[in-house]
Amino acid sequence: MPAEFSLGTLSSTPVVASNFVGNNDTRDTFSLRLGSSGSINLALTGLSADADVRLFRDLNGNGIVDFGDTQVGSSTRGGDLDDSINIANQAAGNYVVQVDRFGTNQTKYDLRLSTTPNPPSGSPSNLLPTETAVGAVTSSRTFNDQVGNTDTSDTFNFVVNSARNFRFTLDPVGNVDADLRLIQDRNSNLVVDAGEVIATSTLGSGSNDVITSFLQPGDNYFVQVYQFSGNPIDYSLNITPV
Repeated sequence: MPAEFSLGTLSSTPVVASNFVGNNDTRDTFSLRLGSSGSINLALTGLSADADVRLFRDLNGNGIVDFGDTQVGSSTRGGDLDDSINIANQAAGNYVVQVDRFGTNQTKYDLRLSTTPNPPSGSPSNLLPTETAVGAVTSSRTFNDQVGNTDTSDTFNFVVNSARNFRFTLDPVGNVDADLRLIQDRNSNLVVDAGEVIATSTLGSGSNDVITSFLQPGDNYFVQVYQFSGNPIDYSLNITPV
């Protein structure tokens, strides 16, 4: 059967859909359209149990995942962890999103989608799933990960317990370029709204990006690493109270 819900044509303004999967509704399907080539950004949040999400190119535009349709992205993280898809260079056309419960789980969820220009436009995902929950930063912490065409951004949520300066250092490996920005989600809607980017560092390849900022206590802080040029980009991110 065709997709249960239509999200229309994606734009840079995220569309939000809230729903439930469980015993009587094991899968929800959403149709959408990409008006021009770009990146598709997706976040599945608000979970109380494990659910998974997959993105398909709907080649014949019938709102059904059928023979010949291509899966272009998926996220199957366990437990109640946020799932996300950030994938570049997607052609204009029709797509279908599937949200599936895992096993016998039942859970509510919030699904957000947006589109942003392909790298190297310098326009990263404007969605804020917690891909890495750092917790309270009381000492130096280092994280190693990778961004690229099939995962254009990584988002780290962290907690500030006391007002102080923090330094964020991004060290990409090789002749590639990833950039860094610090965000405070002041209205807690898990979207990067106007005025919520505290600082950005966009130095070129061969240089470490560094942000130092004085932060007040709160749990709605995010640091985002995103692809500018190169694929894939291995990196280390250090967060240090100073």
